[in-house]
Amino acid sequence: MTITLPGLLAADTGRLETVARHWDKLARALDAAVEDLGRDTRELPNHWPAGPSSQAAQDKAAELRVQVGNGQTHCAAVAWIIRDFALDLEQGRRRLNELVAEAQAAGLRVDLEAGLITATIAAAASPGAVDAYAQQIGEVLTVVNEADRKAADDIGRHVYREETLPDAEQSRFDDVAILALANWVDTSQTDYWKGLHSVHQERAIAEFPTIIGAAPGIPPKDRDAANRILLGRAKDELLAARARQEQAHDGAMNQAQLDLDRRLAAITDLEHRSEGKNLLSYEAGSEQEAELTKR
Repeated sequence: MTITLPGLLAADTGRLETVARHWDKLARALDAAVEDLGRDTRELPNHWPAGPSSQAAQDKAAELRVQVGNGQTHCAAVAWIIRDFALDLEQGRRRLNELVAEAQAAGLRVDLEAGLITATIAAAASPGAVDAYAQQIGEVLTVVNEADRKAADDIGRHVYREETLPDAEQSRFDDVAILALANWVDTSQTDYWKGLHSVHQERAIAEFPTIIGAAPGIPPKDRDAANRILLGRAKDELLAARARQEQAHDGAMNQAQLDLDRRLAAITDLEHRSEGKNLLSYEAGSEQEAELTKR
């Protein structure tokens, strides 16, 4: 089955966007499941005596997180494919309308529903005009149908089987791409992050919190997680410095300790202000400038 002129004109790209959002929603649900499973199982070694059963449980939890995360990447990819195809349809329809307008300005009559182009008497002096526009309209349909076939092939490659683990190349964590993320535009950051395996998202947050926390194209909850790491590190460093000062001066107060106490108070204030909110930006020493949004 191919896309016809009436089919292209009637294509509901808004509906395609709705379908893409459903796939996005499913991807987010699977992403949350990976996070929940990680949070609920990471303490297993502290509560389960070391032995074969404990190790088997930890291995299975890790395997399940990878498998569920595989579903998340497939769903995110399908959403992207649908949106890309919708864009191809819009571009094809826009080009089609441009050709119709040009043909009518040249004195031709275009009936897209019937697939007919006819020339008025005044336009008859322009030989080949009808064939030229018919060929160009045909080329629009060719491009649209090629996009349709490509979308079908791309979607067909995203088959999820829970027993299948990713191969070594798919499992490789691309730290170079994470480092480059800071220089990408917001939309590119969003597309990359959606297609990143949930387990790799967690690793990126843990290993590159400065980049992830400041990337506007990354979801607020993930930026919040990254900035909380930075906030925790700043607090730990200040507490350690405070303890060293107190030990060095036998508990006597000095200016350095007062400065550290002010910094710690600013962090405590930010912790209170950020309760129930997403911490979208954080820089040590600039707690008052931290950006917060509702969850």
